[in-house]
Amino acid sequence: MSDLAWLKDQFEVSLKQFVLDRTPESLPGLREMVSYHFGWNDPTSTTGKRLRPMLLLTSSQLFGHQPMDLMPAAVAMEVLHNYTLVHDDIEDQGQTRFGRECLWRRYGLAPALNVGDFLSAMAHDIFHEVLSTVDLADFAKAYSVFRQATLDVFRGQYLDIYFETEKIVSVDQYLEMIRLKTSRLISASMRIGAILAGADEAADRSLEEIGEHAGLAFQIQDDYLGIWGDTADTGKSNLTDLTTRKKTFPILLGLAESLAFKAAWETNPQITPDLARQLAGMLSEARIDEKTNDAVLEHLRVIEEGKERLANSSNNNSTAMWDLLNSAFTPTFASTLKPNAPT
Repeated sequence: MSDLAWLKDQFEVSLKQFVLDRTPESLPGLREMVSYHFGWNDPTSTTGKRLRPMLLLTSSQLFGHQPMDLMPAAVAMEVLHNYTLVHDDIEDQGQTRFGRECLWRRYGLAPALNVGDFLSAMAHDIFHEVLSTVDLADFAKAYSVFRQATLDVFRGQYLDIYFETEKIVSVDQYLEMIRLKTSRLISASMRIGAILAGADEAADRSLEEIGEHAGLAFQIQDDYLGIWGDTADTGKSNLTDLTTRKKTFPILLGLAESLAFKAAWETNPQITPDLARQLAGMLSEARIDEKTNDAVLEHLRVIEEGKERLANSSNNNSTAMWDLLNSAFTPTFASTLKPNAPT
């Protein structure tokens, strides 16, 4: 078993323990709903990638820290993330999460809202348990990053909801939304692990930048795959973003740069699968696929530069965080972050 796989196993054990310790058996319905959401009721259930908590733990290794000491902070980050998922599903009227009915569909709107609120408060409670193993000043700084990231996620989700009814949304507005909604938790995860491990201000700034660009690259990659991805790799249709009129990076770029795509989009409020294929072709003709691809690569270039700066300022040779980041861009752009990859 690899070190990353072992660490993830340890995280899964800790996540369940921390969460269920705060979910009394005397409230069986609450315990059932929390367990259902996290997939603990069914051994065949899938879970999330745990990217954020694993980035927190592995970023601490860059500075020679033992990641197991920071497990409460990592669990808090994952609980916070899952709180946002519960509420996102309600706000977006999502039907499934992790391959099963999402919480509100299974148990109802009001109970799901309550579980989401419960997880939000729990995240902050769990975060404080890391106090016993870290410097007080480092904790204060890390907890400030945690709180700020929480606020930014809410701001990003507001923009996401607001944009649904806006006729005109610019690419820059979309990038700001995903910076808040997606990048901030990824950036915070890297920073918190490093801060609690005693990283200096320069390293913190580098990790903040790396995390911001990683989140942007991750979302734009997902947008790319939503139109041009291989369904065998992604496991989902590459027509859905178009048929549901989802405002993604390539679609907004197409509206800004392709008159043919803009005309077809605006005159067809209902997009059939056949029309979606035509729209995808229009985007490709306007080279929107290439420009979307280039946008991902540009963000990954910034990450690589930040990685080199950190390597020059640290004697630690841990590659776990970089391996983890690389896995987030598999298979599409993974080679960009591989050690000694050509640039």
